[in-house]
Amino acid sequence: MKKQPVILVDMDDVLAEFTEEWLRRYNEDYDDTITAEVFDGWDAVKSVKPECGVNILDYFKAPGIYRHLKPKAGSQAVMQELIDLGADVMIVTDSPMGCTFGGQDWKGSNPTDDKRAWLMEHFPMIPVENVIVARKKWFVIGDVLIDDKPATIEKFQEMNRKIIAMEMPYNRKTPARLRAKTWEDVREILLREFYPELEVAVGSNG
Repeated sequence: MKKQPVILVDMDDVLAEFTEEWLRRYNEDYDDTITAEVFDGWDAVKSVKPECGVNILDYFKAPGIYRHLKPKAGSQAVMQELIDLGADVMIVTDSPMGCTFGGQDWKGSNPTDDKRAWLMEHFPMIPVENVIVARKKWFVIGDVLIDDKPATIEKFQEMNRKIIAMEMPYNRKTPARLRAKTWEDVREILLREFYPELEVAVGSNG
């Protein structure tokens, strides 16, 4: 019997349109109009208004932010197809610390639970026990990772591990042997790498 691949998949800006919602909130709060195209690398602080500065990072733990993201176009169909083919799909995502209880002034956030709830809503085909929270993703065993973070892309390639870089403005200068702009690109790479017998179907996606 053929060994099925273990496919590791990041969430933010891979399965979910995180930066879109992040900047929508920032633009509304700071009367700005930036898009992700202004990012020339991973450091968002230098791309926002000075009065915002490092506060741009506070949105990562804003209550409910991870519950209001749109799935990336095509991601749900490709995830379902991979699972139907027998692949083991694992979500490997970093998650910021939430707020702790603080009496009447508590403004609670639990990013990890919000991420799990979002995945259960939009990707019910992936069991919740297949969700791993980790920053150092290179410690997670799998045949390939799909990710957008420049440092993670670089680390996997240094270790000669397979990674597909999901292209975003901030990682365009990061060299990557495998790169995808869309989930159709991801699908074609994965079918070519792990299901060559189905290569005739590449590009059809249904």
